[in-house]
Amino acid sequence: MYNYETFTPQSYDFAKQTGIAAGDQLPAFTLTDLDGRTVQLSSFQGKTLVLETGSLTCPLYVGKIKSMNALARKYPDVQFAVIYIREAHPGRKIPAHTDADTKQANAKRLKQAEPENRVILVDDLDGSLHERLGLLPNMAFVISGSGQVLYRADWNIPDKIDEILTAIQNEEPISQTPSDFTPVAPSYSLRVLSRAGGLKAVWEFLTHLPQLIGQHKAHRKNRDGNAKP
Repeated sequence: MYNYETFTPQSYDFAKQTGIAAGDQLPAFTLTDLDGRTVQLSSFQGKTLVLETGSLTCPLYVGKIKSMNALARKYPDVQFAVIYIREAHPGRKIPAHTDADTKQANAKRLKQAEPENRVILVDDLDGSLHERLGLLPNMAFVISGSGQVLYRADWNIPDKIDEILTAIQNEEPISQTPSDFTPVAPSYSLRVLSRAGGLKAVWEFLTHLPQLIGQHKAHRKNRDGNAKP
């Protein structure tokens, strides 16, 4: 079920990379903006584009908003956009999406609740674009002006995106070193999870945290062990 009602470590398969990768073309998709107007993803072609996935209940995304907005100011010739996906940690206050209107309303609420200055585009209820991208909650992609994926990050690391954009600007090779999961400050997690479901949501996340960390370590060990020399 795409719009799961409660987050568990089984909600994501961290060990299996799916979706588009560096070298692929950005798929053609129709999204909606915060005013409900349709937007073609292809309309961003012509300039370098940085895409990030996120939601109102994703601490990883919320904790990086200021850093990503700073990058947007640093690189005025680069386009930046956020794809609003499913709720990462749905709860009593912000439940899982059951219809497109609710998803649209949550995306608008994000713009009101956080200092997000980038364009926000809303995926459909079933997460068609999110599935094509790879289904993880806070991914990032750097796309060329012709629509080719130059870099994919399972976990958005703003410093890495800065490095990639600098390389593009200087016409240097792009490092494809994968980004590892990096937690944000606890203050973000507590604030976002409390907003979603209160103390129960915070407790569930803390309960699952050891298993999540173990899954990420196993994924990294497997990935590094299978890396080509």
